[in-house]
Amino acid sequence: MDSVAIRNSRVRLAGVVIFAFLLALSACSQEKQKRDPRQEHLESMMAILAQVQKNLGRIQQKEAVVERLSSGVEGKDSTNVKQIGHDITTSIRFIDSTLAASKNLIKKLEDENRTSSYRVESLDRLVSEMKVAINTKDSEVKALKGQLQKLNKQITSLMATVDVLDKFIQGQEVQLYTAYYISGTFNDLVSKGILVRINPLEKLFGSEYRLASDFNVNLFKKVDITETRDLFFDKPLANLKIITPHSVGSYELVGGKTSSVLLIRDENAFWQKSRCLVVVIE
Repeated sequence: MDSVAIRNSRVRLAGVVIFAFLLALSACSQEKQKRDPRQEHLESMMAILAQVQKNLGRIQQKEAVVERLSSGVEGKDSTNVKQIGHDITTSIRFIDSTLAASKNLIKKLEDENRTSSYRVESLDRLVSEMKVAINTKDSEVKALKGQLQKLNKQITSLMATVDVLDKFIQGQEVQLYTAYYISGTFNDLVSKGILVRINPLEKLFGSEYRLASDFNVNLFKKVDITETRDLFFDKPLANLKIITPHSVGSYELVGGKTSSVLLIRDENAFWQKSRCLVVVIE
């Protein structure tokens, strides 16, 4: 298997490049205290880059887990082999979903910067370097899967659906990791019974929206919280408002002129207060 040290150096190199760019961005902020569209564009793009960098670090950690679990597996008894197979498959699923999310984020960032009137050429170079890092990681993961498939037949049978599903997740686990989200205009969400109209007195005290005491979750989109680290909206950031309670610091909303991304920094903290996410499009 590829050397962990080599992979570490690649991730560190990308981190150094992003850190240098952040320093330049900070200097720009000090020169111009008042926020302007160009500054907001830069900050939005750097938030996405930072998320991709974090994703690569998490993938690297999971690769190390897979390497450790697969070492000397032939000598384990059948019970341990089954559990190891479960753990390996879960890690591979995480790696696959995180890689896919990173590719989507990079494409989003590339498109947004290319079409922006505040396009930054140095950001284009950063994106190109990050794409190389992601493609390299993709190749490493494919090589890792290839070596896993050469393991003992007991493990091979457990890896049959490694790219699609973890067939060892039980029904209770599925429920444990399931969350729901929905977005729409106020009138749309009221018509679906998600929000209720408030009276003038509530508006006096600053309330804008109120969730219904009960609603049909079948109207929501279902997500796996272990695999969902970003949600895309085809509306500008200024038009979005999150209604449900979610821990401060567990997420960030970034966006451009035509679309936005909800970056989930900490999945467990984000979904802890509410397993339903409601976003009003104003």
